[in-house]
Amino acid sequence: MTDEFDLGMQANAVSGVAVSEECVKVFQELRAGRAHRFVVYKMDDAVQQVVVEKVGGRDAGFEDLAAALPADDCRYAVYDLDFAVADATAAGAGEAPRSKIFFISWSPATAEVKSKMIYASSNEGFKKELDGVQIDVQATEPSELTLDILKDLAT
Repeated sequence: MTDEFDLGMQANAVSGVAVSEECVKVFQELRAGRAHRFVVYKMDDAVQQVVVEKVGGRDAGFEDLAAALPADDCRYAVYDLDFAVADATAAGAGEAPRSKIFFISWSPATAEVKSKMIYASSNEGFKKELDGVQIDVQATEPSELTLDILKDLAT
């Protein structure tokens, strides 16, 4: 392993799983640069670190995120939801655009127990690396993770 590898990782104190530098970089592109709609993260094959699995561009929809989450394994994801709220201060009583960033812990019932335990124990440490996440969502089946649920939580 190179020094770059060692410097680009922070170990999660609870689970011992590290977070790759790319995870934080891509999240900052989503948060500050609004370059992405969502990012899906997974544990690498050696269960040593969290890595980026999939990035959805700004034109991607919620359906694309839902399709990127496996039915039988855990993942973390962040999703940037754009929505509108009634703006009482506007002269025409219009709608004001808003945005919220969700941290999603996906842990389907069909996932292996070991995977569920690793993701659960790494959750808080990983989330702390993603400065700017506003709302947490935990889901174990597709019906617990819908666009309507996110909109309800956002408003």
